[in-house]
Amino acid sequence: MKDKMSIKVIGIGGMGINFVNFMIASNVRKIEYITIDTDSRNSNFSRAEKKIFLDTGVKECTREQAERVAFQCENQFRELLKGTDILFLVAGVGGATGSGIMPIILEVAKKLGIFTISIVARPFYLEGFETLKIANAGMKKIEQITDSLIVIPNEKLYNHIDRKKPLEEAYAKVNEIIKEGIESIANILTEVGFMNIDLLDIKAVLQNSKDTIIRIGEGKGDNAVDKIMEQLMENNLFEGKLENARKVLINFTAGHDVSLSDIGQITEKISGIVNNKNVNLIWGVIMKQNYDKTQKIKTVVISSA
Repeated sequence: MKDKMSIKVIGIGGMGINFVNFMIASNVRKIEYITIDTDSRNSNFSRAEKKIFLDTGVKECTREQAERVAFQCENQFRELLKGTDILFLVAGVGGATGSGIMPIILEVAKKLGIFTISIVARPFYLEGFETLKIANAGMKKIEQITDSLIVIPNEKLYNHIDRKKPLEEAYAKVNEIIKEGIESIANILTEVGFMNIDLLDIKAVLQNSKDTIIRIGEGKGDNAVDKIMEQLMENNLFEGKLENARKVLINFTAGHDVSLSDIGQITEKISGIVNNKNVNLIWGVIMKQNYDKTQKIKTVVISSA
């Protein structure tokens, strides 16, 4: 079953296309990439095999215009999504395209029984009232339909990334964390692990979650656990807190000589951070040969409140 799992990532608008290009450049496989935009220049910039240009008839469309043209393409979206097991949608919601198109695709996916994870970037406050108004309208529709919602407040870039670094570098950091989360889920679903997690486990953690976060930590050697925990607590670029989680999924990637003690310590420490002592915690391990020599442990934590 695992090798037949269908995973798709749809990047919508400028942010979505940039993210899909980042995923492709990072050589993340076992995923089908699709991009959708109302701007032909952005669409041409996409490296995805399937890219859809929705012509609104105007150079700069409104959210309502983007929504209307997307609705007219509902049958096209249905054919595009048939047979999909899990669908990731990535977009910014401050502009017309993401806010207008994502809810339509989510509706189609819902009718087809596809599990959806929506990843959206909330605009900076300095982008103005009108942008925030569009974002809030889009977010309201998206959170009512999607199975799981991951929100990236752009404002958090100020708090967790050196302000002197270029803006492009800041967004690359965000892309890297989202990539790790999606790649981790793809690996869980398509690779045979030492301790297996399946689609039902992922749904158990992410179903009906509106406050989902992704954390990543890597370490090796005697102090691997401390390094991993330090990174897990630092990498907070999403809305929500690990402390408030009700459900937690932990995926370890390591070599074949990984210590049960290290895995146990990390799991216990994460459990100890969470306030809810009845937390539903699911964990699994994927062992890879290319990790054998490095003795590295990669830990991806996906939690929801």
